[in-house]
Amino acid sequence: MTRQKVVAITACPTGIAHTFMAANKIAAWGEENNVIVKVETQGSDGVKNKLSRQDIASADAVILAIDVPIQDAERFDNVPHLKIRTQELIKNTDRYLRQALAMDKTVTAACEEQEEARSAWQTFIGHIMAAISYMLPVVVLGGLLMAVAKITGQFIPIAGTPFEVLDKLGFMVIKFMYPVFAMYLAFSIAGKPALIPGLIGGIMSDEVYKRFFDLDGFMPSGFFGAIAIGFFVGHLVQWLNNTINVRAQLTTIKTMLIVPLCTGITLVIVMQYLINPFFGAINQAMVEFFTSAGDTGRGFYAMMIAAGTAFDLGGPINKAAGSVALGLNGVSETFDLTARELAIVIPSIGVGLAALLNNRFGLPNVFSSEEKTVGGTSLLLGFIGISEGAIPFILKNPRLIPVFMVGAMSGALIAIALGVKQSLPLPAIWGWPLATNVTGYLISVFAGSLVCALGVLFASPKIAK
Repeated sequence: MTRQKVVAITACPTGIAHTFMAANKIAAWGEENNVIVKVETQGSDGVKNKLSRQDIASADAVILAIDVPIQDAERFDNVPHLKIRTQELIKNTDRYLRQALAMDKTVTAACEEQEEARSAWQTFIGHIMAAISYMLPVVVLGGLLMAVAKITGQFIPIAGTPFEVLDKLGFMVIKFMYPVFAMYLAFSIAGKPALIPGLIGGIMSDEVYKRFFDLDGFMPSGFFGAIAIGFFVGHLVQWLNNTINVRAQLTTIKTMLIVPLCTGITLVIVMQYLINPFFGAINQAMVEFFTSAGDTGRGFYAMMIAAGTAFDLGGPINKAAGSVALGLNGVSETFDLTARELAIVIPSIGVGLAALLNNRFGLPNVFSSEEKTVGGTSLLLGFIGISEGAIPFILKNPRLIPVFMVGAMSGALIAIALGVKQSLPLPAIWGWPLATNVTGYLISVFAGSLVCALGVLFASPKIAK
């Protein structure tokens, strides 16, 4: 009997955890069910195990487990495929693999049905997460350039050296995170024609616009302004392209002149007189509220950022909290990245500590041998700044979400009490040496992680002896 063949692509916004977890789930299912499997991963290390058109044509089922737009998507034009989110496939691997194999590969109706099944909320979040996947490298690279300069500056003077250039360039790069975000948000909706209008709208939402035009008293609309203008530009370009009908010979004039001109003028007016004033006023009110409250305001702000970061471990709430924190970083003494950077690593390290403490010192036995291994991996991932190591545990037991939030908030509040401040977007071992109080930072990480570990042990079902 001929063995069936499944091909798949996996891709998530960060290109780290969900991408490879989904790929491993598919591979393991294939071994268990005697099905040939080939999975292409589009992760942070690029495209691996790439599917050829022959692979796709010869497969009995095609699965796209993706949360972001993928490279070479045209390979799947007119090819029936099952399209789902990585997290859904991880949770229900057997169900979706069998569903894909049951599809009739000679027709495209099933594919279209899957596309329509996405809710408005899933579509909304999908566009945002796609844009964030392009924004993250901007933040990471900018932070790394600044970190190299600042660490070097602790040993030698860097004024007038290339390290000073790295420091300033890194700061400038980070200031382009919202323009890049808005640009690719618009691109996710309407494709290439929306790229540059989205970039212009993103520039108007942040410090770049304020500095270039020397606008005193101007409060940028920030992350929420970038979201608003990204969606506006994307849908405007999409509408113009669908509405303006010209002869084939004039298509170039439409796409290179008419649509960009209409979009550019409209987006500037909307940003100048609607989005910036509205979201800028909200940001100004938030800054004044937290700043006027002094240490209490800083503590409340830190708890909000920590809770949001730990809520879904790399998901949309996590990314929104991080984007807000990055945008407000340095606006006043109240706003820094300490809570954000702590909350990224505390859940993963906490799960690792729970695996080490499991069934010891009178604590409950809740981890299987396999889960202990996953917990050890999570510990290592936490130390290098990756929060997704704890995801398998909240997928199995959603009650751990508030546990992680409490642990992250505890660590953040302890850091504030110890006078810790971190202003660079680098979590874990990459950023710890740059904190104002390294010892206090490490104490905060350990304390928050211990809260998580104990919460995991007491909130998880016990294994019967």
